[in-house]
Amino acid sequence: MKKTFFVTGMFCLVLSLAAAAGSRDGSVASGQGSSPKRYSIGTSSNGGNFYLIGGGLATVLNNALPQKFVFTSEETGGSTANLAMIESGEAEIGFAMTSALYEGANGTGKWTNGKPMTKVLGLVPLYPSYMTMYTLSTGSIRSLKDYNGKIVGLGSKGAAMDSVLRSAFAKLGINPASIFNDGHGATATAVSQGQVDVAVLFSYPPFAAISELEATKSLRFIGLTPEEQKFFTGTYPFYKASVMPKGSYAGTTADIPTVSEWNMLVCSADLSTDDVYIIAKTLFEKKSDLLAIHKSLQYCTPADAVNFNIPLHPGVIKYLKEQGIKIPAELIK
Repeated sequence: MKKTFFVTGMFCLVLSLAAAAGSRDGSVASGQGSSPKRYSIGTSSNGGNFYLIGGGLATVLNNALPQKFVFTSEETGGSTANLAMIESGEAEIGFAMTSALYEGANGTGKWTNGKPMTKVLGLVPLYPSYMTMYTLSTGSIRSLKDYNGKIVGLGSKGAAMDSVLRSAFAKLGINPASIFNDGHGATATAVSQGQVDVAVLFSYPPFAAISELEATKSLRFIGLTPEEQKFFTGTYPFYKASVMPKGSYAGTTADIPTVSEWNMLVCSADLSTDDVYIIAKTLFEKKSDLLAIHKSLQYCTPADAVNFNIPLHPGVIKYLKEQGIKIPAELIK
């Protein structure tokens, strides 16, 4: 009797574990039919646009496709962390800037350990973002050259912007006293408290952390000279000369010459063509829902998919072809 009870108990345990596994990966659970597939979206630290928009996208997809998927947005270290998580299978979808995609595709960023990405493919374009440099208006910083001997905030350590701008400063002969590395919300707080002299980030205005800071502090925004713009675009192929428009923030009383790059939603090559097709289709066709999240998502269009600098997922290519979009050969793997 004891032996029979043990065998029966083990059989039930195996069945329960199999059902739980099926529930996690979207396969058939015992007696429940097909369960929704669970996908994780890597975003950024709290206070960043990726974090804000990631939660919004997850809500849009969950509301539109409740029988097929369950999407959760995850707070992460940003672009490079998201790409590393997709490569390792810890996340299926994530946000990334084109600078990080360039480093990942070529294996040039320190975070890649010299190994080019093999699993990350383009999903949908999100929006362009401006290099935004701000300081307290009471300070003396008015140009890049004034960063010499100052404490400069460059976002999360090891992120693409951090590594690229450290390299750029060295090439330009700019020697900060130190680099402050933390999330953009924490960096804005450090600026307000005088612990950081000037902060740099790539964002599409309004960026929550900056807007919140301007509620109590007056800020000055630093622009680039034509020569500095030419340096950045000539040295780093993912940057384009741009102008952050007057009125983007309270402190931008004139247009700010700068550079920009794209922010993208990417996914794992392991996702099926059918799944990625319906995810891309839903996001492209829920325009009003996207604009309710953030006005920057006006740029989330099929036509803007050509701004990717890595190949697109076959599911995205299928949708773009249906829309008559001509896809550059380099975006087809």
